[in-house]
Amino acid sequence: MIVGVDIREWQPGNQTGIGRFLEEFLRVATQARPTDRFLLVGDATCEVRVDTANIRATRIPERWTPWWDQVSLPRALARLGADVLYSPYIKVPLRAPFPVVSTIHDLTFFLRRDYNRRPADALVNVPFRVFCRLVARRAAAIIVDSVTSARDVRRLLGADPAKLHVVPLATAAAYRPDGDRTADAAVWSRYGVARGYVFSVGGMWPHKNVPRVVRAHAALPEALRARHPLVLAGGPLPEDLGRLLRSPQIAAGTRLLGVVAEADLPALYRGAALFVFPSHYEGFGLPALEAMACGTPVLCSTAPALVELTGDAADHVDPEDEAGWRDGLYTLLQDPDRRAAMTARGRVRAAGFRPEQMAGDILKVLDEAVACTHREPQGEREE
Repeated sequence: MIVGVDIREWQPGNQTGIGRFLEEFLRVATQARPTDRFLLVGDATCEVRVDTANIRATRIPERWTPWWDQVSLPRALARLGADVLYSPYIKVPLRAPFPVVSTIHDLTFFLRRDYNRRPADALVNVPFRVFCRLVARRAAAIIVDSVTSARDVRRLLGADPAKLHVVPLATAAAYRPDGDRTADAAVWSRYGVARGYVFSVGGMWPHKNVPRVVRAHAALPEALRARHPLVLAGGPLPEDLGRLLRSPQIAAGTRLLGVVAEADLPALYRGAALFVFPSHYEGFGLPALEAMACGTPVLCSTAPALVELTGDAADHVDPEDEAGWRDGLYTLLQDPDRRAAMTARGRVRAAGFRPEQMAGDILKVLDEAVACTHREPQGEREE
């Protein structure tokens, strides 16, 4: 099988959850299928972060994204003999001479008005929503990260349930509790943090709800905040959150790291006494899984996907309940035995999300898409 893969998510200096997921999938898939070929297609600026004997990378300049999506990409893959296209996000060609499989991680832009930071974003979302419904109709298969996302995609995009395949994400091998202590200490020193902080990582979009946990942490007793400062990683920083973090009371107990290198993330998880994830909405919640895999107890919101992911291995708070976040932080930071029990449950939970299982399940969906196309009578093919 010749698998085309859109790799534009791998932009220099831009480490995203989708990019990390795609790296892990290709790392495992290329080893599991040494006789298959993987055609990685990106724009002129993207990186190639996985390079094996059965990978070939092609770059096509992207002057106008819709043209690249709908014309340049399918033409290039057809010329190279691709049997199927796998896209790690919802952007796919609506017409192609081969089956198209898309992963839809979440539908935040449908469900959260605060996802749109500029007035123009709301206008762009109108045609984009129409496009998403067309993707759900035209794709040979749709992969989602969770049962929660499957429900959303079916309800909001009208997707055929037979096309939906739940394939949970997984963590890379680096996310483990037993890291090199000397190397970890060097990472903490480089970022100016000492072990025992409260850690949060991810985008700073409004739906991530970061200001609420910042205020909740600021409401803790001063001595507790001093022992367990709040460390935030990610970006870009919205103006309102920037103002909040500059206020004297909050600045004293909070450290903003900005976007951190992916190689440093496991050590930063391992250095935390507690990982906090207050998001209003997630399609999966990869940072929570990474924290559990690193042996860090998790306090997260009651967003359905996060409850689905963490189960009884985490404590949960309603994302709107600021007093609940303060109380949750206070209780866990004061109780090391409870945190130790959560760490044990989290490690067991995280062990069930293996890269080999994730990659194998995605490859199975791709196999089925190709097989169905080959079985389909020529006169009935839509393309």
